[in-house]
Amino acid sequence: MKIISHRFVILFLLSILIFTATWASSKSFTYEAKNSISPQQNAKCRVVQHVQGETCIPLNPQRIVTLDFNSFAALLALDTKPIATWITTEIEDNFPYFQGKAEGVEILHSSSGQINLEKLVLLNPDLIIVISHPGFAGIYKYAAQIAPTVVLPWVETRGNWKQHIQDTARILNKTATGIQLINYYHQRVNQLKLAIGNNQQKNSISFAYVAAGQVVITRQKSFACEILNDIGILNPIFAESGDYDLPLSEELLPKINSNILFIAPLRKDDYTVIKKLQQKPLWSKINAVQQNQVYLVDFSVWRGLNMLAAYAMLDDLDKYIFNILENHAEI
Repeated sequence: MKIISHRFVILFLLSILIFTATWASSKSFTYEAKNSISPQQNAKCRVVQHVQGETCIPLNPQRIVTLDFNSFAALLALDTKPIATWITTEIEDNFPYFQGKAEGVEILHSSSGQINLEKLVLLNPDLIIVISHPGFAGIYKYAAQIAPTVVLPWVETRGNWKQHIQDTARILNKTATGIQLINYYHQRVNQLKLAIGNNQQKNSISFAYVAAGQVVITRQKSFACEILNDIGILNPIFAESGDYDLPLSEELLPKINSNILFIAPLRKDDYTVIKKLQQKPLWSKINAVQQNQVYLVDFSVWRGLNMLAAYAMLDDLDKYIFNILENHAEI
């Protein structure tokens, strides 16, 4: 009788241990299942590579927010309208070359990198896009907690706007559209090349703008000059001083020896500076002034750093170069 009781106790204890182990195992499996991405969840997003690593973004995002102007412009070029964007810019302009593409987008202005995180939460985005820029360095870790966040290369490519449109297209799964935009740009550049033919030398061009009361000449790696260089009509003056912008003293104005000069005021008040410059003797010594070929253009276009601005600049070149003898829009 004691033997039977002893065996019964042992079997009873074993059954408790087996039950406990089975229960613990099932709980562990349940916990792991809840904290892993199921195949169904995987089917709802797409993994993309970007500057900060990889992120699984919605297959068809409906509430995109951009945190910089360049990404905003790239989305519009790709016929994708974000619900809101932050813009850090000194340009006093409504960017007319967007041609209505931005209607309905909430435009939020900020100083460099100062994104209102509370406002970002309230926007309830399902995708956030921003460029890699020192001003946005501290934003990613916060934005990524609000919604899937993609950081596109910008500093790494030295502001290569042609690469940026392709990077943005890849994120939006619109690679073919991105290629079409690039191809259309090159098509228009080639049309201008053919129209100019062997007269590049007669149509050598420079672009300058006025900011803070001073004339600034742009050079080979600036947005406008890159496009002029693609066409083959850039006059690379002051090239020995660097690649980008060079502020000029009034004494250096006669050194602008291009046949054609495009000039733009950064702000509306800077137009008055241009008017005052026209009254000075040194202004009359500029080659383009002597040839009556100085034209006022929109700063936001000629410094646009995006595909839509590039098309608008090519529109300007079509207008002025094809009608250069008529001296349209002379200032």
